[in-house]
Amino acid sequence: MTIQASTRPRLLFRVDPIPLESPRGYLCRVASAHRYKSPHWLVQLAGLPAEKVEREDGAASIAHVLRLQPEQWLIMCYRRVGGPQRFEQRSFYGKNVGAYHLNFGRPRVCPACLRERSVWWAVWDLCLVAVCPVHRCLLLDQCPSCRKALNWQRPAVHECRCGLDLRTLTSKTADTDSVAINAAIYRAAEFSPGTAAEQDINRYEFPPELTRLSLGSLLVLLRFLGSVEHQDSPRRKQHASTRTDLNLAVQIGQSAVALLRNWPHSLRAVLRGMVPGNVEDVSSLKFNNVFGSFYFHLFRVLPRNEFGFLHDVFEEFVREDWKGLLRGQHRFFSVSTREKSPWIALPKATSEARTNPKRIKSLVDQGQIEGEFFKLRRGRTQCWIKRASLNQWIATRDAEFSQYIPRRKVERLLGLQYGTLLPVAQAGLMRYAQGSGQALHRRFLFFFREDVMKIKLAFEKHAVPEHQYSKPGEFMALGDALKTYLGCDSGLPAVIKAVVDGNLAPVGYTPRFRGILGYVFPSECLRLYRPVLGDVEIPPQGFLNYTEAASKLSSDTRVIPALVEHGVIRALAGYHPRRSKLVPADEIQRFSNQYVTVSSLAKRFHVTDCWLRRYLKKSSTPMLVIPVGPMQKAIFLQKDVAAALRIPRPGRS
Repeated sequence: MTIQASTRPRLLFRVDPIPLESPRGYLCRVASAHRYKSPHWLVQLAGLPAEKVEREDGAASIAHVLRLQPEQWLIMCYRRVGGPQRFEQRSFYGKNVGAYHLNFGRPRVCPACLRERSVWWAVWDLCLVAVCPVHRCLLLDQCPSCRKALNWQRPAVHECRCGLDLRTLTSKTADTDSVAINAAIYRAAEFSPGTAAEQDINRYEFPPELTRLSLGSLLVLLRFLGSVEHQDSPRRKQHASTRTDLNLAVQIGQSAVALLRNWPHSLRAVLRGMVPGNVEDVSSLKFNNVFGSFYFHLFRVLPRNEFGFLHDVFEEFVREDWKGLLRGQHRFFSVSTREKSPWIALPKATSEARTNPKRIKSLVDQGQIEGEFFKLRRGRTQCWIKRASLNQWIATRDAEFSQYIPRRKVERLLGLQYGTLLPVAQAGLMRYAQGSGQALHRRFLFFFREDVMKIKLAFEKHAVPEHQYSKPGEFMALGDALKTYLGCDSGLPAVIKAVVDGNLAPVGYTPRFRGILGYVFPSECLRLYRPVLGDVEIPPQGFLNYTEAASKLSSDTRVIPALVEHGVIRALAGYHPRRSKLVPADEIQRFSNQYVTVSSLAKRFHVTDCWLRRYLKKSSTPMLVIPVGPMQKAIFLQKDVAAALRIPRPGRS
């Protein structure tokens, strides 16, 4: 049968709690005020087991017995604030600390404090607190009379179970190091450590970030630093019921002070002492073996956002004093530390140099980059590069290639595609270099900056207006000329060279084409650079293809091959597939100066071609008749004959 809280017994009067008092110390003080032999009677009155005294589910029962509100009791208690993990967090007067930082098994007292006031202060329940900084003495956790450890189940706060008055004892004087570090804990727990202890903290020159740490973080840091000097793994978290040794707490505090005083030189000196001296083979310096688990716990237990000052000192030490390799552990370091390590692994070196691993290894073999091949377990070999040597090689390479422009950028600057750009460069207009590729591939081409800008500026220096250009005619854009007859092998390079040398100038620009291909030139000027086969002497006026020649003579295209076939016009010997048949432009000009077509005369005299042909035949006028096809002929008249010709009106002849 469960007894309701309203019918349970209560104490005759209430004992008011004292701020920052230990919850078990309060029970001990209440039991003494009511003449109970032990606080165990209060727990029995509440109907709770001893382990549930400070749990939330038993707060109502124990608060009813003590005549307190449940909230008042819970404020004092070290109740859980985390999940049901093994090492959960506890609330220490509003501050979260790990349960392993609380000393439940072997409580401590300061006899001097008890003489001033019989109160069990909560700060004594912290397992790393071993000194009272106010009275500068060690705490006691054992009764010198009965030789037994103190227990919270005792008649009074100041009285042992054997009856010894603890206020009559004299504790040992603590050293200054222990006083200073315990004063820091007192201050983080919002207990006054005393003026003298505050001066000790300032004299030791602890890192300023230490004062901004919360109580839980400070205890974690001290426990971590207490194991560094001995190169042991940081001590495992202790369960709440584990007995905490007072001497161990003193040792941890002294070791932590040795690293925190005169910050950061003391820590740097300890880390430097861990590294073996006079090591010739850097591969034998294994980071994990040298520093033990310090590195692992630093980056796993102490987060950078809260303990950044400790991370910064350790990484600064690695950058300046560690001469060995950082094989796998570098992933925890910041970017600045990784970049300043004297050695760099091959994959990272390949990434920084923007090349392939085979090239880096080849440079190491050739001695151009300082590096070493280290033999690892199972026959594996790793290549490590000296960072300074790699940076020097990269700087030299970049300085050399700074005078070059990558292919893609050259294409944007000049408006030429790869298939056109490379022939122009191979014609000698642009010097180029091959990158790290093994073949002449477009990805690895770099062109000399000076040559590229020389071509670009040679076109741009002509401040030509935008031309109303639509299709080739009297004027032609370089882009159309490239597609029509120039070609990229010799014609386009010849035009570009003429512009660079100042022998050819554009007359306009059209946005139809990109870069230099948008500049417009007279068609007659571009024809001078038409490519021909073999060792053919190019006439001053160049060549015309059959279409251009027919347009020049105002005749059909089929007339030109007929004139060539009958020997009237001399054509260029030979023919190359995918190239136009050419005739010298001066031959067409000569024929145009001597002859005129009958169709042109018919238009001039406003008669039909058929009528004019019959009239010329009837009048026996000398004509040049060229058979074009089986049923078609081209008829020409000499210009002097055409000038003397008098054409009557049709119907009067």
